[in-house]
Amino acid sequence: MADRLAYGAGCAARRTGFLYDAYRPEGPEAPLGLDKRFLRLCVAFVLPGGSVTAPSGLGMPFRQAWADWSYLRAGDYLAGPEGTVFVAGIEPPKPMLVVMTNAVVSLVRPEAPVLAGLNGYGAVLPGTQRTLMAGFPASLLVGGMGDRTRAGLPDNTKVPGFSALLPVVAEALPHVGDILSTERGERFIVTAVERLDAVWRFSLVQEVG
Repeated sequence: MADRLAYGAGCAARRTGFLYDAYRPEGPEAPLGLDKRFLRLCVAFVLPGGSVTAPSGLGMPFRQAWADWSYLRAGDYLAGPEGTVFVAGIEPPKPMLVVMTNAVVSLVRPEAPVLAGLNGYGAVLPGTQRTLMAGFPASLLVGGMGDRTRAGLPDNTKVPGFSALLPVVAEALPHVGDILSTERGERFIVTAVERLDAVWRFSLVQEVG
């Protein structure tokens, strides 16, 4: 039954969707490398409630995806004309759930000082951090708790809070205090990590100079 449902979803996608390349991450780096591509298939997206009669709106990363998901699994990426998504869940007979991405992120962990006693410059430098994930498309949206700036200004300005969604990578174990950066040069401090099946949800605070 599950195979027939997947086949039917693939037939619907061939009539209404677009061709996408499927990638399967292997390790914590470059999930969309050519060596990770394993399939080309048609995919059609609709809103989580199944509607195709209204626009998706802003700040809504989740979509239902119609495709022959018998070849796919949670954590795979799909890249095509409507952008890059990753598979969040496949639970037949329900449609496949995917997350639309809008940023490419990397995750690093600051390392402790390597010398006992007094150390020199104490900020996080490329030589004192360990890369956990690199080059992963992710959903990055404003939301969650922010924080007060350290400048002590009278207007009590807050730095914004963000949330990020990423596929679970077995080789990486993120935790509070890790640093997430984007291809645009933005940097965020991880304040909470939650695992939801095959998806990591991060709470972040944007780093300010």
